[in-house]
Amino acid sequence: MKNKLTKTLLTLLFLALLSACAVEQSEPGIVTDPQTNQPVEAQAGFQASAIINRELVFTVNATEKFDGNGKAAFLRALGEGKQQFTVNDISYHFEPMGQHSYRIFRLTPIAKSLLGNIEPNDGVLLSNELITAIETALAEDVLTFEHNNTTFVLSEYMKAVKISTISDAAIANQYYLEAYDTIYNEIIQSYDFLLNLELALEKDERSFSYKDQNYGVLPVAGGYTISDSQSNLFAELSNIYVIPRGTNTDIPLGFKNLVRDAIENEKADFSYSDSSGTEREYQVEKLENSWSINPK
Repeated sequence: MKNKLTKTLLTLLFLALLSACAVEQSEPGIVTDPQTNQPVEAQAGFQASAIINRELVFTVNATEKFDGNGKAAFLRALGEGKQQFTVNDISYHFEPMGQHSYRIFRLTPIAKSLLGNIEPNDGVLLSNELITAIETALAEDVLTFEHNNTTFVLSEYMKAVKISTISDAAIANQYYLEAYDTIYNEIIQSYDFLLNLELALEKDERSFSYKDQNYGVLPVAGGYTISDSQSNLFAELSNIYVIPRGTNTDIPLGFKNLVRDAIENEKADFSYSDSSGTEREYQVEKLENSWSINPK
């Protein structure tokens, strides 16, 4: 009888424990504050390095093949003070666009001038007016000339001078574009978008268009702010690279802009408010060839 009573009590105790566990598992879990789950860098503030880019970045027209050999040949010509070069049996001509950009053209020969005679290439017809324009350009010893809204380039080839039409090949630029939203990366990486932007900057214009959309251009410290047709922030063009230090944590463009402003205006510190409204002070330390940015 005593053994039966003991077994019964043990059974009841076991069932009670099971019931308690079941109740515990069915209760809703604790909701974690997402702010406390952010990476350590975001909690403690951003840490970054900044440099002023001196190297040329190439944006190649999608219809062209301009490889590493072409880029190296361009840099050699630039260093030698020349505006033309040939690589992979293709000749190129480039023109400066503003202070830090170059527009590179592929040349398509249509004729040559040898011993005072202008000879058209096979299948090319030259009008008398174009021949006169070529002769004038040769007499004036210029590299380029316009005729009927078409640009022509003169380039030396052995003992002759080639006359060529041009087509866009690439843009070499010390500045780079960053979109405020990555969904627009395809747009800002388009050759025509950058070309239209660079042409606007060259003419000191404050707007440009791309695929029937208008964009605004605003000079800011370290570069330019690009806005869309609704005046929303769209992208930043700058030669000051702001690079996260330690991890792959993304740094907001708003933060990068404050870093650029501090560098351009020689500020020792600045404050930044993140998306949650938390404001933090940052120190900007000038190093030999760069800047170090850390939270205070």
